[in-house]
Amino acid sequence: MTKKSGILLAGGNGTRLYPNTKVLNKHLMPIYDKPMIYYSLSILLLSEIRDITIVCNPKDEQQFYSLLGHGEQFGVDIKYSKQSNPSGIPDAINTALTMSDYKNFMVVLGDNFLYGQDFYSSLIDNLTGDNKVSIYYQKVKNPSAYGVIKWSENKVQDLIEKPKSFISNDAVIGLYNFDNRFSEYFYNLEKSERNEFEVVDIIKSYELSSISTNYIGRGTAWFDMGSSEDFFNSSQFVKTVQDRQGLLVCSPHEIALRNEWIGNQDIEKYILSIKGSEYSENLKLSLGLR
Repeated sequence: MTKKSGILLAGGNGTRLYPNTKVLNKHLMPIYDKPMIYYSLSILLLSEIRDITIVCNPKDEQQFYSLLGHGEQFGVDIKYSKQSNPSGIPDAINTALTMSDYKNFMVVLGDNFLYGQDFYSSLIDNLTGDNKVSIYYQKVKNPSAYGVIKWSENKVQDLIEKPKSFISNDAVIGLYNFDNRFSEYFYNLEKSERNEFEVVDIIKSYELSSISTNYIGRGTAWFDMGSSEDFFNSSQFVKTVQDRQGLLVCSPHEIALRNEWIGNQDIEKYILSIKGSEYSENLKLSLGLR
């Protein structure tokens, strides 16, 4: 089986969250008790991916490094790739590939939040199977804000970015699996009317009939954490689950421990380093530590 790697996209300007993101990258802003990037990073860790490249703005690299380092605290390897002039998702992915020679890799948008045990079981099955190129979709109320699947007899006929008229309510979420043909297809890609490289166009460069489509389903919570309302709803969801169940939602430290990538001494040392924080208390509670 080919080794899987991960690319985490944490660049962009976060204009929908101005003025907050004038001074702080949105992926470092808190969703309840932990920074947003912990949630998207958790998707990769729960997928058992340990080789990760984070794409960020040059001015934000030091802040990400201060938070995540090179991944030692999670037992993974994190590298940073700087995207000076954001020009769409495919451009960000290509930025990572210029320094990380990945053959098969998962791409996660930094403002994506997924929570559901059944989903991650099927995700790992998909990663370890024969499908090299995959997209994931969820039903939404406002499909005009997303890339949408156009179906024909239960097969993908087309992908339309932010359709002006109704096509379907099946939106492609910010989670993709690509193979080593990505770079070849990217260099033949043209920018859209929005003056960006569109992820739906790179997906359509592959033969649509060969792409695996995966429905997230009702049992999984998905948030696109890109607006103030999304921030609020995501935080409310995390607080509710953690308060009721006494379990942490998307803690990369807990996931790393349960994956046996770090040990009890590592987690206890980390908790001591952030002693007094709500996250440290929640982490101890979730792990049954005193």
